[in-house]
Amino acid sequence: MTSLKTIHQTRETLKTILTLIAAALGVIQTPTRAAEEPAWALEGKMISADSCSVGCPCILGEPPTHGQCQFLALWQVVNGRYGDVKLDGVKFGLAGEFAQKVIGEPVKRSFVAYYIDSGASAEQREALRKLFTGPSFAALGQAAEVKEVAIIFENLDAFGQVGKTVSATVGEIAKVEVTPIGGGTDPTKPMAVANEAEPGMKLTMLGKASNSFYRSAGKDYKFDGTSGESHIMAIKGGGEK
Repeated sequence: MTSLKTIHQTRETLKTILTLIAAALGVIQTPTRAAEEPAWALEGKMISADSCSVGCPCILGEPPTHGQCQFLALWQVVNGRYGDVKLDGVKFGLAGEFAQKVIGEPVKRSFVAYYIDSGASAEQREALRKLFTGPSFAALGQAAEVKEVAIIFENLDAFGQVGKTVSATVGEIAKVEVTPIGGGTDPTKPMAVANEAEPGMKLTMLGKASNSFYRSAGKDYKFDGTSGESHIMAIKGGGEK
């Protein structure tokens, strides 16, 4: 029979794992950290490409396929704000790299960089710059660079549709191109994960990346035939408004 001590240890281990996952996105905030910045919220669509196999294990809270993950994610915000600044319609991206070989091992983050659409207003660009370099995203590490560059989405109306490719570019720096795959029960609908391990991801449609890359800040990533997802996102943080 399982002892109460074993049950407690298991619960504590699970709590630690979930805390690490949440910290990976930088959305855990202590009251002190929250007080350091205004309330903020971002809701929208995100496409991402990474070095994991299709059906990225990170979605389920597992370590990345090769014990290390390189990724590129691009956002199209539908509703957003940073304090009194409205962020509806803005676009941004981030590239990063982290390692974790087994569950429970601390996530080792070695790189992160942010890209803000140069087409956003000056007020919006400044708000995003403050957000990415502030306490809410501090868990991702010191940014290698925060640049303003044109971000362009193509075929976003086909977001999440089986067999239809959505792409986005970050100037000459990066490109993400993803195509959702169908599920076995109904191949016309995307294979999807709801309520996944990574906080803020409301629904993730699994797919493949193609012709995707990131070249900046001394990094050179290529994603072709690896994991490429379409996410419906909602994250928030900061102080009380």
